[in-house]
Amino acid sequence: MPGPVQAGHELLVDLFDGTVHTPIVVKWQQNFVAREASYYRVKAYNKNTGETVPLFIATEFYKSATASNPNHITKVGQLLPGEGYVLKVDSKIQYGQKNAEGVNRFLVFHDKERKPFQHRFIETAVLSTLAKSGEAAAAGVLAKFGLTGTASAVADLAKAYIGDYLRTF
Repeated sequence: MPGPVQAGHELLVDLFDGTVHTPIVVKWQQNFVAREASYYRVKAYNKNTGETVPLFIATEFYKSATASNPNHITKVGQLLPGEGYVLKVDSKIQYGQKNAEGVNRFLVFHDKERKPFQHRFIETAVLSTLAKSGEAAAAGVLAKFGLTGTASAVADLAKAYIGDYLRTF
């Protein structure tokens, strides 16, 4: 089994499709102020390992209407017509994971001035799926993070991430 995504790996990220990609809202506290930001949850294909990895992209870095943003995927990725963008994993990407070995690693591409804890992404992804599609779909999201169980396992899962900020490659 290949290891987790590493710096230098290349990801293939699908072209933006507003009918397929629905944003989720991640909420957190930063400097005693409530914050929130919208992200698209996509599966990125790791060209180095042949596996897919969960990737959260800030909406302003992905949707077509915000292409003027200097960090937009069209500016930092290489277009493969009809397929998507090749995005190199480097210091512009952050990640979360279950443990020091990189188990259940997921990636976040956003403004690094944002400081949400890792568990905010997991909870939001599972709970938004549960609200829209039910328990079976939420279990599918857990599976994308390499976990089994149901959405009721979110509380236990969050305990493994509480207090850990995202890390930068």
